[in-house]
Amino acid sequence: MRHDQITDDQIAAFIDSASRERQVPEETQRLRDAEEMLAKRDPLAALKFLEPLLRDHPEHPDVMLTAARAYFKSAQLNRALALSEKMVDSNPADFYARMLLGRTLQRLGRRDEAKGHLNMIEQLGE
Repeated sequence: MRHDQITDDQIAAFIDSASRERQVPEETQRLRDAEEMLAKRDPLAALKFLEPLLRDHPEHPDVMLTAARAYFKSAQLNRALALSEKMVDSNPADFYARMLLGRTLQRLGRRDEAKGHLNMIEQLGE
């Protein structure tokens, strides 16, 4: 249907239907809840929300990033490292994943490896 074929009644019906509350998919709500728990500085609670997502959607970038952050903040550094390496491998331009990888390597005492990632972020920021 072309835009000039849309009637005023169709537009009004769309606006009316848009004002009704929409159901958010369970996966989206779990991800939002996990983010909220991270904001409240409760990474273990965030991981509880993420468990089914990690099981059912382990390759989804938002799931991986949120889980990596929760692992990092709960000092599960080897898990944070595995996910952040995976994210950087799949998308080398992912600024946040690279920073998380560098910071995780730092906390693991692997400062020389961390430098390369963190220096790259600094150079991109200039």
